[in-house]
Amino acid sequence: MTAGAVVVVGLGNRYRRDDGVGVVAAAALDELGLPDIRVVTDIVEPMGLLEAWSGAGLAIVIDAAVATPPMPGRVSRCSLSDLAAHQAMSSHRVDLAATYALGKVLDRIPDKLAVLTVEVADTGHGVGLTPQVAAAVPATVRMAVDLATAVHHGDAEVRPLVAGQEGDWSHQSHGSPGDGGARSAHL
Repeated sequence: MTAGAVVVVGLGNRYRRDDGVGVVAAAALDELGLPDIRVVTDIVEPMGLLEAWSGAGLAIVIDAAVATPPMPGRVSRCSLSDLAAHQAMSSHRVDLAATYALGKVLDRIPDKLAVLTVEVADTGHGVGLTPQVAAAVPATVRMAVDLATAVHHGDAEVRPLVAGQEGDWSHQSHGSPGDGGARSAHL
């Protein structure tokens, strides 16, 4: 991958209903055929994620989240520390915070990282997204494209994601009005 390239990684389990939203959103973005964005949807373990990140100027990870109170379909950008606090709830083997820490040691992290989560309604066994979560896919794709475009053209900066740091977009969401205060964890 060329320096400064953008990679979008869709995480999730397609056989656990809404948990597959990261994979579905990344695949939808891939269908746009944008020339400067590489999409990866087959990550099953941490080293695969590090391989996807290697040499990236910007990595955007899309994953499912559960929240209290629940608001299925809400799209948020969250910090790695938020994700680390709730890793026990993950339905896949990729712990983003731990993988990022390992990547720092191995010098295999992207220059910039953005994590987008979509809150889910159903993570039971089965294929297909619930209507609320499926309806959030276009907004998720739009957010990922906007981030990639802004950073690629130097119009915006994606800062390291450390909770409480200025510029941290933790819990900034693109859902319904009045949804502040929700706590979410990725799956």
